[in-house]
Amino acid sequence: MDLGRITTPLTSPILGPLSLVAYRRVSSTTLAELAAGYRMGEIRLVTARPDDPVASLPIAAPDGGVATWLTWTPARPGDVMLERFLWAVIAIAVLFSGIFIFIVQRLRASAIQIALREREIHRLAGQDELSGLPNRRSFDIALDTALSKAESPEGGLAVLLIDLDRFKAVNDTYGHIAGDDLLRQVAQRLLGLVSPGDVVSRFGGDEFGIIQSRSPTPARTATLAGSILDSLTEPFQVQGVEITIGCSVGIASAPRDGTDRQTVLRLADTALYEAKNGGRNRYAVFQQQMNRSLQVKRMVEDDLRNAIERDELQLHYQPQVSADGLTIVGVEALVRWPHPRHGMVPPSEFIGIAEERGLIMPLSEWVLRRACTEAQRWPGLRLAVNVSPIQFRHKDFVANVLRIIEETGFDPTRLELELTEGVLIEDADAAEAAMMDIRAQGVGLALDDFGTGYSSLIYLRRFAFDKIKIDRIFLEYMEATGESAILVHSMAHLGCALGLRVCAEGVETAEQHRFLQAVGCHELQGFLFSKPVPPAQIDQLLLQEKPFAQILAAA
Repeated sequence: MDLGRITTPLTSPILGPLSLVAYRRVSSTTLAELAAGYRMGEIRLVTARPDDPVASLPIAAPDGGVATWLTWTPARPGDVMLERFLWAVIAIAVLFSGIFIFIVQRLRASAIQIALREREIHRLAGQDELSGLPNRRSFDIALDTALSKAESPEGGLAVLLIDLDRFKAVNDTYGHIAGDDLLRQVAQRLLGLVSPGDVVSRFGGDEFGIIQSRSPTPARTATLAGSILDSLTEPFQVQGVEITIGCSVGIASAPRDGTDRQTVLRLADTALYEAKNGGRNRYAVFQQQMNRSLQVKRMVEDDLRNAIERDELQLHYQPQVSADGLTIVGVEALVRWPHPRHGMVPPSEFIGIAEERGLIMPLSEWVLRRACTEAQRWPGLRLAVNVSPIQFRHKDFVANVLRIIEETGFDPTRLELELTEGVLIEDADAAEAAMMDIRAQGVGLALDDFGTGYSSLIYLRRFAFDKIKIDRIFLEYMEATGESAILVHSMAHLGCALGLRVCAEGVETAEQHRFLQAVGCHELQGFLFSKPVPPAQIDQLLLQEKPFAQILAAA
């Protein structure tokens, strides 16, 4: 490429102004190298005046005029810096990209962990941790879903509520770890009995529920209930020990019995209550008469609570007489309820309700306080008061008895508490401690219904009773030479040999009286002498020197 003439003005001291003209031919390759070396863009010759005079050089023609311009694209500072530090920019970009990717991955992992944790929380919220079965919340949701389809042609379901029998005894005897193991085994057995699609749930404690949703007919439901009874009465191996329990089952169906969850569960619970009262280890299907019976019981419950609070109950007393039948040595207090609509209600019809509905404690305290108050009028007589197993097992039983004795001013040596074997079975150590405490205050203890339990002899040997009461069942069909007579004879001799007073209940005939007197009974009680009567009639009997002499003579 010919750049032409380049003229540079000079000044000489001798010659004056001069012009120096130089010519050089430069190739395109050289210009490209020159541009790259100075970090300029393309160098080229143009004949038109450039817009940027800074990035151009005029080249004069031989005649002195400007014929062409040498132009180039100047290097920008930013481009220079970028080129110079490009490696650093790339390194920073790579570093930040790695950090960004790491943060994104950590956030994604955290989100996955949070989702898994939430899923696990939801699972645990609907699962019984001990057995692995759905819990009550999941059961309710499943039941609501099944009930929404129950009225369709292919719908219908049955709810079975299961309550284990004697589970508390397992916990008390072998510990809670054994009890937990037993519950897990029960859960597995129940799962093995149901059909696919059925729901087995543990409500808590020893209560389970089943939803049978595959078009359950009464026959299929009864078959399942029978299988449950058979399976749960088979022995369990728990910590190397063979344990046998049982269960009670209550059944309600939808839509026959109800179409909403609350109703179906309530009616199944009513049937379960009926199964328990019927002797346990059985199942009961809800019937309408059960509902009516439950309503009556609830009415009685409300009325009984009010009767206790308003002091509307009464005590009758049945005399306990000497073996010759001539002297009253004590009285047994028996509660009566004069209901305003149903008349005089015997204790057999409301004591059980009081125990079930949590009223036995206030009822028992009312009886003891009233008996101690009224028996003050009969100095010299022992006062016998029955003790409920629930009352006896209460942690404040001894303190409550002593408080009532102190409040009423009754002589504790005249008080005799009658206990049944049921109060001793569940926790013999606690029972023994309570009995020792109560006897230390002078209160006597009698073993009621003696002979009806399977281990009465053990109780007589271990516990400090003062008296045994032979149950009336042995006298009902007793003949002088029959088996009952032999048993009564043996029990009377056993009591005497142990230094205990022996009282026979249910004496109704003169023959029974003579037999019991002959075998060594110390006290007698029954309709032959007197039925339970109000306190005023006891007053009248005590005014007589030999109140029953005429009755015995006539007999």
